[in-house]
Amino acid sequence: MNGVHPRRFVRPLLAVTATAATALTLAGAPPTAQAAQAAPVTVAARTDHSDAGWRVQSLGNGSFAVSWTSPRALPLTSDRPTIVGDGLAFGAPTLGEDGRTVTAVVSADRAPSPSDLDVVLSGDRLDEAGDDATVGAPDDSLGHRVTSELSEDPGKPGDFATVTSDYTWDPVKVAGMKEPIEMVGHVVEPASDAATGPRPLVLFLHGRHSVCYNPDDPNDFGDDSWPCQAPFAEIPSHLGYDYIQQVLASQGYATVSIRVNGINAQDWRLPDGGADARATIVQAHLDRWAAIAADHQVDMDQVVLVGHSRGGEGVDRASIQIPADAPYRIAGQVLLAPTDFAWHTAPYVPTVTVLPYCDGDVYDLQGQRFTDVGRDIAADDTSLKSSVLVMGANHNFFNSEWTPSTAAAPSWDDWGGDKDATCGRKHPDRLSPKEQRSVGTAYVAGAVHLFTGGAAGNDYLPMYDGSPVTVGSIGDAQVLSAAVNGGRDERKPGVDARPTLTTGDAESRLCNGIASWSSSSFAICGRRNEDVTPHWPMEGEKVPTRKFLELSWHAAGATGGLALDEPLDLSTDRLELRTIADPSLASPQVRVRITDSSGSSALLDPAPGTQPRALPEVPGATKLWATTVAVDATGATGVDLTDITAVDLVADSAEGHVWVADVAAAPATLPAQQSQRLPQVRVRTIRVSEGSGGTKIARIPFKIVGKVTRPAQFSVFTAGQQRRQTQRLVVDVAPGQKSGWIPVEYDADRLWGYDQQTQVSLWPMQGVATDDYLGQLFVTDDDPRPTVAVEVPRSVREGGTVRIDVTMSGKSSVDTDLYARTVRTRGENLRGADVPAKWLDRHGDPSHPGWPLWRLYAGVSDQIRAGRTTATIEFPTLDDKAVEGTEYLALRIDLGDGVRHRYRIKVVDND
Repeated sequence: MNGVHPRRFVRPLLAVTATAATALTLAGAPPTAQAAQAAPVTVAARTDHSDAGWRVQSLGNGSFAVSWTSPRALPLTSDRPTIVGDGLAFGAPTLGEDGRTVTAVVSADRAPSPSDLDVVLSGDRLDEAGDDATVGAPDDSLGHRVTSELSEDPGKPGDFATVTSDYTWDPVKVAGMKEPIEMVGHVVEPASDAATGPRPLVLFLHGRHSVCYNPDDPNDFGDDSWPCQAPFAEIPSHLGYDYIQQVLASQGYATVSIRVNGINAQDWRLPDGGADARATIVQAHLDRWAAIAADHQVDMDQVVLVGHSRGGEGVDRASIQIPADAPYRIAGQVLLAPTDFAWHTAPYVPTVTVLPYCDGDVYDLQGQRFTDVGRDIAADDTSLKSSVLVMGANHNFFNSEWTPSTAAAPSWDDWGGDKDATCGRKHPDRLSPKEQRSVGTAYVAGAVHLFTGGAAGNDYLPMYDGSPVTVGSIGDAQVLSAAVNGGRDERKPGVDARPTLTTGDAESRLCNGIASWSSSSFAICGRRNEDVTPHWPMEGEKVPTRKFLELSWHAAGATGGLALDEPLDLSTDRLELRTIADPSLASPQVRVRITDSSGSSALLDPAPGTQPRALPEVPGATKLWATTVAVDATGATGVDLTDITAVDLVADSAEGHVWVADVAAAPATLPAQQSQRLPQVRVRTIRVSEGSGGTKIARIPFKIVGKVTRPAQFSVFTAGQQRRQTQRLVVDVAPGQKSGWIPVEYDADRLWGYDQQTQVSLWPMQGVATDDYLGQLFVTDDDPRPTVAVEVPRSVREGGTVRIDVTMSGKSSVDTDLYARTVRTRGENLRGADVPAKWLDRHGDPSHPGWPLWRLYAGVSDQIRAGRTTATIEFPTLDDKAVEGTEYLALRIDLGDGVRHRYRIKVVDND
């Protein structure tokens, strides 16, 4: 869910980790972090980008563990901290038991430099002091857009009286969690005597939020205790959607909002951030509702899931897992500001994803993946996948219990920066909490009507298919939409469409849907880009990508577009182009030319309100998001509308720069709903003993749940293995296949070293969904650890050097860290003035040379490099030519073997 403080926004340096939106094992902070959640504060540690808090440790074979420790517990948010930078692809981060240390494994030619790294959470560099705030952001807005108002307004209450109740059932044990998860529901439904007929069930699942608070102290969110201990009370996040529940119940729907504080308190331990646990609890509630449905007049064949934030990823995971023969059917789902770390989507399940433009938590709008992945994963999937962009909306205010003035517990606005700038709380285009709830009500209710209303539900389709419409209940709020599937006949650049020849002063090309801060390569779409790119992963993310058509022009009349491998039929369907407009330029004006196979063409105007839209600029957080250019071609003459083989944009403005995601023929109504499900791929974690004999191959198994009926593919990314490599491969799945394995190389030698760890992530491509998408290979080192001998002189004369020789009995495959620190001892302790000033400046605190060395934290670190057996640590002394008697140097030496060795060296006066 929400962050602890207003967020600053910055694009990750050079490369996003491979798991920023992928294989993260970091769910956020453990319960120890809750004390840091009470008020807007910053977690940043340092005043400059020094090495403070960072540790880089060699794991051997070109693999390094990189970690950063925050000075305080990390906040409990929906987004997850990731280590980024230095052009590297990091493996899945983990969080230490302290709730402050983020660690990731990376393969590299050299040890990464901390000065080139950052820890990023919700666009905020946690390891940098201050805010990357949107101070001075342009006062920009979307501007006026021509819209028409639908006569049917789903945001208006219906005529039925409603009743409210709550239930508590026996808790459920969930794998990976010590405490069972509560089964608590808040029910709002029509009165029992209301003549509604069978009632669809709408189930709400809230996101990741603080779980305990002290009603008597708004700054006290408790310690690490779970369940909450008195005087602390649970934050009732599940009550935050009652405002939508009341409207839906008055319209004839049964609704329940379930509580998952138990998951929020414990999901930091889980590799997937708790998505599977949330899916498990959703199914547990639905199983119980199937037994009591008759008592509530509920039709379990008409279930709609609504998930907010991590709840969105949770309900989507449930939709993937629920089989076609379950005692209930998922008719559709609405995802509010969702996370999608897994790049999942539920095939055949109609899905509306609501994206708030001013989201200060899930700032990258990664929920767009539910739409984009849904376009390609199943060729026969006709379920609507729609994205709805709500201008001026933030992350938290969809939940009234996460909103100031309406929440029982303390709450806050997750958007940070200048209050008068774009998205700031005083900007005229920023929605108030009440206005945002009105939009949430209308677009959740409209989707429920669309999914469960049969033919009548199509009246609400224009709210989700890119049509320039609005409804009265949302007032002046501006909402954009775009859709794929839903019966569309789509053509994809680089797959079944190629660039046409440009005319005039225009350039076009196919580009890879990737964004980069640094790259200027024309092969990628987002070159030297500082904006938020929901359709494009950052360079360095090892996930499947898509091709886009990139078109730019510098004179009116220029043209460019796509030639289609197979013709489109526009005789009854409208033409749609999902189009991203470059926000650095004004919104372009275009017309659309369609051409048939004979060469005949027609030049058409887009529907009013559907010209490409350049979205408001927010430094570091402007969205490059595809709006819908819609064209009604039915009145065109002189062209065969059943045989359209090319679609071109014709410039009406003097300049423009756009990217086209796809073109499609879109029907005015949705096809019949589908009941099938795709087979699911699930990967495992295994452990093997290293053994000996050089390079070996481990087989990480996967299994397939369900029947594969046609060739399918999924993508695999591995990180952390030997030989300085990451690995990306595509796995082909044959019809009838039920299992397989993923090859991972590792080194087997006779040298002692650390256990090797390789992280495996699966991404769906075509014909299969991924469920358990994170696996690991642990290679246990079975070689004996070398013994370490330390030779320390008993004494040294003043002016001499204390030389400590460390010798290992055998070679190691990893570096062995050595650290010798001065400690207090009896007698006269050696002081700062007794060692060279330059040495003290490097190895301690030189500000008080008269103090003993132990008070100056003087110490020397070194390593026995992999493959070597010796190292020497030196402490030089000065001959001050004064009579002062014998002094002593006491050292505590850590040899990396878990034992701290102590030595006392006499420094004999020469005078």
